[in-house]
Amino acid sequence: MEENRKKTLCIGITGGFASGKTSAAKIIEEQGYPVIYTDELAKTLMMNNEKIKKRIINKFGAQVYNADGSLNTIFLADMVFGRSEESHKNLQRLNVIVHPAVIDEMMTQVAHYEKIGEPLVFVESALIYEMGLDEGFDYVISVYSDEEIIIKRAAERGFTSEQVKQRNAEQISPKQKSAWAEFSINNNGTLEELRRSTLSLLNIIKEL
Repeated sequence: MEENRKKTLCIGITGGFASGKTSAAKIIEEQGYPVIYTDELAKTLMMNNEKIKKRIINKFGAQVYNADGSLNTIFLADMVFGRSEESHKNLQRLNVIVHPAVIDEMMTQVAHYEKIGEPLVFVESALIYEMGLDEGFDYVISVYSDEEIIIKRAAERGFTSEQVKQRNAEQISPKQKSAWAEFSINNNGTLEELRRSTLSLLNIIKEL
């Protein structure tokens, strides 16, 4: 029986800021499939891994953390998502500290799901192509939205159009990600439309 069990497929979900990739991932998770969220892994490591915390404080100062030990997300965003060359360098410095540990934890969790025989495992990450991780996935799904729609959605979350453009400027363009990905979901419509598109694609992937 063990020899006949299908290989676990590891599938990446990516897209630009406010593209809807997390919403698509949540829809898949609601169907009972495990989803690993790399942003959540990064935040957990930045708050709980003492080695990482020490390196971040040494590089950027103690103000990265609030008095209760939580991340000072406003300070952190201002530091790494600006238009200046220094902001770009700060983002690279932060990534050098955090990303290796995130990748290690991601791989540990994927291995766990493979061991227990999950047929599909999904990893939600904005930076699959930027980090060169795409070769490690069986397939990649890119969630794409037009810029004007992204700006409108982000505004509902308190972000300005300039902040949206700054964040997406640090990534490979959404169109390029969709061109590289094996599957692409157009998310220019409603949440219900995204749900239908995601579930339709999930049904295709389940048959692979």
